[in-house]
Amino acid sequence: MADHPTFTPDQTGAILDFFRGQGYAVISDALQADEIALLNDFVDRSQGEMPGEWGPDARGCLSHGQILVNHPELDPFVQYATTFPLIDAIMAPGARFAQFDFRDIPAGKGDIGMKFHKDGLNYQPERAPTTGPYGCKYLCAIYHLSDVDASTPKFCVVPQSSPYATLEEAQQQQGDDYREVPIIGPAGTGVLYGIELFHTRLPGERDKGRRTQHNYFSSKGNPALTSWVLVPERLGAHPDPALRAYFSAWPESTQAFADAGYSREFYDNHVVGKPT
Repeated sequence: MADHPTFTPDQTGAILDFFRGQGYAVISDALQADEIALLNDFVDRSQGEMPGEWGPDARGCLSHGQILVNHPELDPFVQYATTFPLIDAIMAPGARFAQFDFRDIPAGKGDIGMKFHKDGLNYQPERAPTTGPYGCKYLCAIYHLSDVDASTPKFCVVPQSSPYATLEEAQQQQGDDYREVPIIGPAGTGVLYGIELFHTRLPGERDKGRRTQHNYFSSKGNPALTSWVLVPERLGAHPDPALRAYFSAWPESTQAFADAGYSREFYDNHVVGKPT
């Protein structure tokens, strides 16, 4: 049984209130069955066609952080209809694109977890003054593309831990209120969390895998979250001013990509065979 509430997408007020208090929220049916099937089919096909771009990393997780560049068929998924209005509200005065990627933990690697951490080691907190009304400068949305239960690898958060510099400090200051909350739910479940929250990936049984899709966002006015993400020309120079603004928080790598004429050579040197 889940140790967290799960909201339906239409419970906007309740989702925002819970996020404001806890730093995260879990949403059922954030993706529909056809979207789940399309994304899983895409990942299977992509891993088969270009395995050199998918890793794995040191923990055996297959991932691709630059997948948007050569795949316009993924453009509809940069702003999910069920969750983006919530994200835009949390990121007021407006959400900006930071990263889009997949994480695929194959069966046989499911017992490998991570340490608790905060995201965003590539940005300088003092250069990110915009916090917004919900207390976070950057946000991540994770979408389950496979069922996640007690036996599988699973995302885990420490609610209300953003103010603390270390996990030990959070434990000491929160006392009896300290909790580590594993997030479970079927394929289609969405999780929103501020990346300053302590979180991790807990291991499951060795023969159980997990697949997720991750979107990262910054608030308008904050610098890019990472130094390495590439925004493709069709999105960075999109004719729709609202979408162009959404992709306007360019990291230095995107500027270099643009200066190189968005060339395949630049992409190959920057991405293919690089660690993920």
